[in-house]
Amino acid sequence: MSEATIEDGKVVSIHYVLKNPEGEELDRSAEDAPLTYLHGAHNIVPGLESALAGKQAGESFSVKVAPGQGYGEKQKIKPIRLLRSKFPPDAKIEKGTQFLMQGPDGRPMPIWIAKVMGKEVHVTPQHPLAGVTLCFDGTIQEVRDATEEEKSHGHVHGPGGHHHDEDDHGHDHDHDHDHDEEE
Repeated sequence: MSEATIEDGKVVSIHYVLKNPEGEELDRSAEDAPLTYLHGAHNIVPGLESALAGKQAGESFSVKVAPGQGYGEKQKIKPIRLLRSKFPPDAKIEKGTQFLMQGPDGRPMPIWIAKVMGKEVHVTPQHPLAGVTLCFDGTIQEVRDATEEEKSHGHVHGPGGHHHDEDDHGHDHDHDHDHDEEE
C-alpha cells in the first residue's frame, strides 16, 4: 500500500458499512471486493467523498452524511406508472430495484421501483435513500494515482471498477453497480 493521500485524480478502494441513524444496515461492501472509485469524479455521494479527502490507506472513517450531501432531500414526486411489459422479461421487479431509462435530454437517467401493483409498476427518479442521513463506517484499503484513461472516462477501470470488453468501443456505463440490483 502506498502513502498516497486521497485527493482528486486518485483511485480509492474502501470497505464500508452503511447504516441509517437507527442503526439498521442498509448496504456494505463485499468482503472480497471493496468499493473502488475515482476521487473527484462524483462516483460516490458528495458528503462521503469530501470526508475522505486527505486520508490515507489504512485509516478508518466514521462519517455521517446529511441528506443534502447524500441522495438529496425527500421530495414529493408523483411516481410514474409503467406497464410490466416495458421492462425486460427476466428483470427483477420489486420495490427498490434500480433501472436506467432514457431521460428527456436523451441521456441515461436512473429510476427506482417505488411500488408494484399487478401489471403496473410505479417508478420514481428519487433515490430510495433520499431524505435519510447516511452513517458510513469503514477503512481505506488503497489509494493510487488514476491512469489518464480513468481520468478521461471519469471512472475506475479494472478490478472493482468499470470493465471494457476487448471489442467494446463504447461505454455500457454499468460502473461500480448493477442497475438491475438494489444498491
